[in-house]
Formats: sequence, C-alpha cells, structure tokens
Amino acid sequence: MSSAPARMRPKDAPRIQDGTPAIAGVLFFCFPLSKWMFVMENTMLGRFPKFRILLVGLLAAGLVACGSDGSDGSDGAAGSAGADGSNGLSCWDTNQNGVADLPDEDINGDGVVDVNDCVVLVPPLSDPETLHKVYFTDNTYEGTTSCLDCHGKVGDDFITTGHFTWSGVASNVEGYEAEIHGKVDFINNFCIAVPTNEGRCSQCHAGYGLADATYDFSNPKNVDCLVCHDQSGTYKKGLTTAGLPDPTVDLQVVAQSVADNSGSPVRQNCLACHAAAGGGDNVKHGDLSTDLVATTRDYDVHMGTDGANLDCVACHGVKRGPDGEMLSHGIGGMPFHSVEEGAMKQCADCHGDRASIHAGTAAQDLVANHQRLACQVCHVPAIARKLPTKMEWYWEDAGQDIDPIPVDPITGKPTYDKKKGTFVWGLNVRPELRFHNGMTQKIMMNVNDQYVSTPVVMSAPVADYTDLDAMIYPFKKMIGNQVADANNNTMLVPHLFGMKGGPNPYWAKYDWDLALQDGAAYTGQTYSGAYEFVPTEMYLQVNHEVAPKEMALGFGGGSGCSDCHDAGQVDWNALGWTDNPFNGGVQP
Repeated sequence: MSSAPARMRPKDAPRIQDGTPAIAGVLFFCFPLSKWMFVMENTMLGRFPKFRILLVGLLAAGLVACGSDGSDGSDGAAGSAGADGSNGLSCWDTNQNGVADLPDEDINGDGVVDVNDCVVLVPPLSDPETLHKVYFTDNTYEGTTSCLDCHGKVGDDFITTGHFTWSGVASNVEGYEAEIHGKVDFINNFCIAVPTNEGRCSQCHAGYGLADATYDFSNPKNVDCLVCHDQSGTYKKGLTTAGLPDPTVDLQVVAQSVADNSGSPVRQNCLACHAAAGGGDNVKHGDLSTDLVATTRDYDVHMGTDGANLDCVACHGVKRGPDGEMLSHGIGGMPFHSVEEGAMKQCADCHGDRASIHAGTAAQDLVANHQRLACQVCHVPAIARKLPTKMEWYWEDAGQDIDPIPVDPITGKPTYDKKKGTFVWGLNVRPELRFHNGMTQKIMMNVNDQYVSTPVVMSAPVADYTDLDAMIYPFKKMIGNQVADANNNTMLVPHLFGMKGGPNPYWAKYDWDLALQDGAAYTGQTYSGAYEFVPTEMYLQVNHEVAPKEMALGFGGGSGCSDCHDAGQVDWNALGWTDNPFNGGVQP
C-alpha cells in the first residue's frame, strides 16, 4: 500500500524531535512566550490562521500548567579557597618582569632598586608630605603592614638594629666585646631588668607585642614605625599593652603626619621613651627630661628653642652615603652595644679643635692646662636643673602600706611607692667625675651576675688615670639596694609585672620569695630560696643639658678655678689623686 506523500516542512519552522510525549509537552508549554511570539511573527507557521488560534490556546493552557517560578533555593556550601593570585608589580618595575634590573631601574642612581626609584608622581602628590596625607585620607591605616607595603626593605633593616632587638655586639662592655648583650640581659638598680617584665618595659620598645620571651624579633610586621615617625605629637603607647598604641590615639591622623619634617624624628619622639627611662620623667639619666621638648638655651644650648633648636638626630644620626642617602636605620649613640650603628657626632665635629675655639678667651689657659678634661666636664656643670632626678632607690622598703605618702619638700616628688620602695630625689645635681676610655663594666644576667664585694657596681667606667687614652667625663651616680641571693651572691631578677612571667608578680602579691621563684624559672638564674638586699651603685654618662658658655665651669679663667678646686666639689681619690691638687695631692 502506498503511503501518502510527505508534506514539505516550511523552512526554519520549529519541530519537536521524536521522544517522550511528556517531555515534549513540557518543552512546548514551558517554552518562553517571547520565543513563540517570535515564531508566529517570523516563520511560515505564523501565516496560517488556524495555527495561530491553536497556538494561542496551547500557550494559555501552558501558562496554567507551568505556573509561576518558585522561590530560589538556599545557597550551597562554600567552595574551597582558590590558589593565591600572582604577586603584583612593584612600582619600580618599569619593564614589569618582576626583577630589579640594574642599572636601568635604578632611577636615583644609589645602586639599589627600591621604592625610592618609583616614578615621581605629578604635583601635588610629588612631595612625600602630601602623598602620605592623601594616601591615608583615602586608605585606612592597618598597622605596620600599611608602611611595609612601600617601605618593606626598611622594615627588614630596622629589625636588625639595637632599638628593636635591645641587644647587639657589646663592643664597649669590657671582657665581652665580641658577644651579644643589651637590655635583654643587663641588670640595673632602677627597675632591675626586662625579662619577666617585658609587657611593662615594652612601653618603650620600638615594636608591637613584646610581652614575653616568645616574641618574634625577626618579623618586620612587629615594628612600630609610628613611635619614631609621628609628627602629629599625638602618638603614645599604652602603659600595659606590650607596646601597642594607646586606644585613644587616632592612628589615621598619625599616619597622615609621618612624612612631615621629611619624616625625621623630632625631640618629642625620642624623649617619649628616653626621658621616661627608669619609670618616670628624668628618673634615670638626669640629663634627659621632657622639658627638653621645648626648653630654652639656659637649660640646653643645643635643644633650646631660642638656641640651636636641634633635634636629637642632629647628633644621633644614621649612616648615609656620599649623596646623603640613608644606608641604615641604626641610630648613633649606643654606649654599650651596637656602637657601630649610625653616625654619632662628637663635639669637635661641629665646634672644631678645643684649643682653637678657646684661643683668645679667658678659658684659653685653663683648657691648655687640662688636656684630659672632656668638654662635658665644664659645659655640663649640673644636671636635673629644671626637673628632678632620682639619686637613690631602696627596694628593701617596698611592700609597705604607708599613708600619707611622704613628699620631698624641695622637689614635691613622692619619696615612697609601695611597688618600688623609698627614693631620694635631686635637683641641680653636680655630676661625679671619672676617667673613661669608652669601655664599661656591666652586670649581666646569667653571665657575670655573681658579686664578690659590696656595694655591687652594676655599671661603671673601667679606666683610671694610668690609661693614657682615657679622659675625665661627668657621670650621674645612682645608689640604692636591691634583691640578691643570700647564699650564692647572685644579683637576682624578680618578676615584677604581669602574668606572662609567672603567677606571682611582686606588684600584685608583694611576696619577694614568690617573685624570685617566678624570675628564676623564667630566666634560668639559680635561686637558693633565701634572699637579701645588697647595696648597689651605677654610673650613667652625662652628655645633655649643655649650659650656655657663661655658665661653664672655669668660665672666669683663673678666677674660675674654685669651681672645681674648692672643698667638696670633686672626688679626687676616685680620679687617682691622694688629695685636691691645690692641697698638694698627687697621682702616685
């Protein structure tokens, strides 16, 4: 039987392939209306009225069958993290090959390809001050990482310096010149030592988070850039935060300021820590107080706002190349360790030869006849001339409940603190004179911390008059007493502050035995279980509070001899004389 002839399908007409009728129906009914309208308007099927009527009917039924879209289902579980993206390009990488190419990318010609070679921005962002202000206006300061994004190599350098490590090659400590020592193991007769007390001491650390011995000194992200570079005058660290910023500080404002003054630290930056050494303003050094932030030349000719008005870094500088480029962040002036860091100016570097500058003055003969006197002997006639300094500290008296607290009638300072003991304050203090060749003896934890006689000398110059390289320098002499082992003569480090050094800080329990047990467990010192308090003394070199020349000792020439040679002015025996030379004393 013959079949009926096949009908020709209109060109481009849609058709449903053979398959399950249910699927075909769903495809038909749920095919988007816009698509079917397109079919009717643009294909031959749309030309047949019956088909159009049928199609409209079917679409109406389809709308009922399909219904409205259901609500979205819940999100699936998060996928695993993708791989890290590739590193971005550094601003100095002009050919974008990821490599520092010398000399092509060394734009400033300093032999190093770094952020200083980045293409200079067009005004007004071409100067660092504006750039930092604009950047930290538009971007949130997120801690040290915000600095390291551009200054990464500076961070790598700074973590090697004494201001961060609190240690270095002890070039000026006699007998230990090639070893690594510093604040991390020195013992003093102020707050005694850093170990077990890091969380409090780190208020003056140029880093963040130094709370205990687990601190990572190798991580540049732990550097506190703001403590040295703040120019807003508002930055400060919290008292008990392990060196973190005080929560009241607006870090955004500080970050915007760091490039002012060419980014160079000002007196306030340095004195915030160095004036507060020993636990209070001018407590330790005697010649470094917060008064020097804005003093007059009467109190310091170099830092006085009506004098030279110099910042600390004018003398305590960094090493620089021939074109003035900074080579390191190490600061000159470390007296005991890290002494090779930075560039420390001496008096003659600015003032010239002592004989030349005194020629033709009333002091000419005095200088000629006293060749072994350092400049500071005459030009720092007294320290603590504006703010008092502690001269004596007796830990043995700590732990008592005394009310009212006694006050020194001259300085107005309290002479007792339950946490620390009894103090003696001094104002307008005449420094002690000693021969000094640059070398010092220091007591160091677990190194030479056992004494053979008292008073125990915690720190002192080692030279005497027989050392022809030594000169006479002024020192602040600090005396007191502090805890030691009664059986093995060890100068002990007690746990004073916080819980990181053990469960029994003295400032919480007021129990010396428990505090010493904590200290020994933390530091490795040997504590026999019996303690006593022994007398100590310590000498700190004096270099600041340089007075105007008319206040210098011996300014009147011959008539000024009494400034030193009157009775009681100088400890002649300590300088090797049998008596005052005016009284016939000699050096054997």
